[in-house]
Order: sequence, then C-alpha cells, then structure tokens
Amino acid sequence: MYAPSLKRTTYEERHLVSHVYILRDLKHPRFKIGKANDILARARSFRWESVDFQLSLGLRLGSETDAYSLEKILHRTFRFASVNPLEVVASGGSIDGASEWFDISCWTRLLQYLRDNQDLHPHEAVSGGELAALLEKKRQPSQAAIVREQLNLEKEARRLTRELDHLAYRRSQLESLRVSLEIVRPRIAEELERLRINGSIVGICEMSVGSYLVLADKLRLPSGALLWDLKPHLTQYDYPNGCGSIMCSFSQVASSAGTVSKVELPTAYIFDDVDSDEDAVIRQVFQDEFVWLKQLKSVPESLVREIFPPRGSFAASEEDHNSEATIGKVIDLLSCSSVR
Repeated sequence: MYAPSLKRTTYEERHLVSHVYILRDLKHPRFKIGKANDILARARSFRWESVDFQLSLGLRLGSETDAYSLEKILHRTFRFASVNPLEVVASGGSIDGASEWFDISCWTRLLQYLRDNQDLHPHEAVSGGELAALLEKKRQPSQAAIVREQLNLEKEARRLTRELDHLAYRRSQLESLRVSLEIVRPRIAEELERLRINGSIVGICEMSVGSYLVLADKLRLPSGALLWDLKPHLTQYDYPNGCGSIMCSFSQVASSAGTVSKVELPTAYIFDDVDSDEDAVIRQVFQDEFVWLKQLKSVPESLVREIFPPRGSFAASEEDHNSEATIGKVIDLLSCSSVR
C-alpha cells in the first residue's frame, strides 16, 4: 500500500501547498499526471464521471514550484508509456491535457518510483479513498443549496396551486356564463321566429365595423314602434367578473318608403374561429341560431351605410339621411327574400 507522508500540515499551511495528481481513467487503461492546487476542481474540467477516484492518487507538496518540478520529472521519466493525444480525444477524452495521459502498464513502476524517491520529492499522499470521499462531499448540496431548493419547491407548489385555483375558477366562471346564456337564448330565438313569421328579415350585412341583422317593413312605423322588439337589457348576460349583451345595439330609420332597422350581432357570430373562451361558450349555446343567420341573404354594405351613416350613435334618425330611394332598395330586397 503506497502511503508516504510529510509532516502533517496545518490548515493555514495547506493553503500554500500544491498537488500533483495521478488520476485513473474509469473506462480506459490509462492515467493522467498533472499539477493542480485543487485536484477535484482540475478533474472537473475533463469530467468527474470519467475518473476512477478510488484507484487514483494525489501527491501534496510544499509549494507550487515543487509540484511543477515533480510533474515534469514524472512526465519525462514515464514518457515511454505516454498515450497518443489523438487516441485520447478519439476515445472520448478531453482535448484539455490530452498529452498528459500514460498507459496503465507503467502504473506499478510509477508507484515504486515514488516510494524509492520520497527523499528527493518529499510529498504527502492523498489516497484514492480520500479523493473519492472529498468528491462525494463536494457533490452533496450545501445547506444553503438545500434551503434554496426547498424554497424553489415551495414557490413552484404555490404557483401550481394558484394555477389550479385559477383553472377551477375559470371553469366555474364559464359554467355560470353558460347558465346565463341559456336564460337569454329563448328570448332571442322567440324574437327571431316572430320576425321570420312577420316577413321582416332582409338578411345579414357584413360591415367593416361588425355584422348586422337587417330588418325592414314596407310601412312607416309610428314613433316608438320598433321592428326589433327585444330591448338590449333583455339579451344581457352576466357571470362572475363579466357581463355583456348578445344583441347589444340596434338602429332604426323610418320614411315614407318604409322602415329599416339594423341589429348588431355579437363578435362570437362574426369569427368562426374561437376568439376567446367566452365567445366559444356563446357560439356553443347559440349554435343553431348562428347557423340559421349565416344562411340569410347578404345585404350590400353600401345600402346600410347610406341609411345609417357611421357616427357612433345608438340610433339613426330620419334627419340623418335623405335617400328614401335607398330605403326603397332595401324594401325591394325584403320582397325578394325567402327566409324560412
């Protein structure tokens, strides 16, 4: 058993020493001779997992000068057993220090050389077992690292809890929306059926600002009489932290040529792809009504714009236009419409 030793050094003195390391490759019949103040730190540069620390050896010397000197002497003495650096790299070794590897065949002679020349190169051996123990200690997380990891785990657990709580709340929120919509739906379905029976539906106008259901009557309705008889508040829905209206606005204009009205449709009707979770629920609840609306005749945007000049108001008035002929054209469309 090779175990030469110097006089035991104090902690302060050990900070002035250096080392020559002799590290065995775990998979290949070779070992590396090099110099390092910290053997494990140096070994990490060519991967700890590639070194058999139990069979390796460290030599603690009194100074860096002594360590450099012994490293060079060992390199020269055993150069006959050096391994080609290209072979080291080709077999997975690091290019860093690739010229410092020696064939395992000279291992016994190397240990004998160190025993025989202890007086020429005074050193303290660091056994493979000691190196392996130091490595195991270094691999173990520090108390600070354990605390950090625990804090990170707790933080992640809180994040997951918040995420799950949010998902549960979101499901509850959307279910409340569905319930509210189911209350509104019969009212809208009943109004659409009434308009269909009365023959008041012209079609759908797709405008840059939205989609509108266009209604008309050949008669000039008296003041206060509306083609769309469902007030916006009757189509309102609400759910936790949200609300809206399926038919959120309408406008009506009457003249001697007749009466025309446009009713704004929800964004869930406009976009076929899902724009939001709320729109997806609206689209599911009103699926039959939306399919039916999309089959209606298309009304030219130019006609609707002339009757209802865009100005952002709730409803247009008779004074907002002077084109009875345009209203007449919409009435003509109504006569051609065959809504079922």
